[in-house]
Amino acid sequence: MLLCSSLINFWRIDNFREIVVILISCLFLFTIKGIGQVSLLADSIEATTGQTVSIPIKVTGFKDIFSMQFSINWDSTVLDFKEVNGFTEELPQFGKDGIGDGDVDSGQLIVVWFDNSLRGINLEDSTALLILQFQVIGEEGSKSAIRFSDSPALIEIVDATSTILETVSIEGQVAVPDMSTATTYLQAQNGMRLFQNHPNPFRKNTTIKTSFEEAELVLFTITDAQGKVVYKKQFQSSNGINHISLDKHLFPASGIYQYTLQGRNYQLSKQMIFLP
Repeated sequence: MLLCSSLINFWRIDNFREIVVILISCLFLFTIKGIGQVSLLADSIEATTGQTVSIPIKVTGFKDIFSMQFSINWDSTVLDFKEVNGFTEELPQFGKDGIGDGDVDSGQLIVVWFDNSLRGINLEDSTALLILQFQVIGEEGSKSAIRFSDSPALIEIVDATSTILETVSIEGQVAVPDMSTATTYLQAQNGMRLFQNHPNPFRKNTTIKTSFEEAELVLFTITDAQGKVVYKKQFQSSNGINHISLDKHLFPASGIYQYTLQGRNYQLSKQMIFLP
């Protein structure tokens, strides 16, 4: 508003109507947000009590960004925080120094990054910014959301023009199924279902069943235990039951892998085991 006063004094404006127009214009200028949009995404998985799980924190729409800040929250009675790793190397000076003073014992973590060059950084969609490591301590039937929030630190992602961008948060979940009533699938809010691969564990081939209420463009990815993407494919699903067939040659080594199906407003993940 100091700029507005300076403009009024500079032009010696004493017409009340013109002053009001300038003040309204300045107010609009200083409160408008950019039309750009960035999405923060966390995976949804099932796990058993005592299991260590990895939750990649991914981003889309990360274009010409020079700073970001957001909070991650979870239920500390279900998930015991262990560490953060897997920081993307595409963000300069981004690492454990960018993890702020949240209260992990209470289920809070702050992520902060700033590009000293002020040039703005671009990341491919679905890039994992970092990976959260938890040990599951909840009992069967419990679950914890992985949420992005303004507590304890506000969500602010700023581009190279110093514009605060709109942020869309797609929360994840770690669910500990009740084995007496457990289903073999996860379901998104739009009705899409992601089933457990069969067979599992497997040595040669395995198949994943999915079910869609309506056809849509989706992204299917497979990551290893360190969060590295070993397979990625975008495809147009059809209404109803769909099958994804996987061959052993897609997997570089035996171990636990996570497969994820990401649509426009959801992201579901399950784990599978590839045997030698």
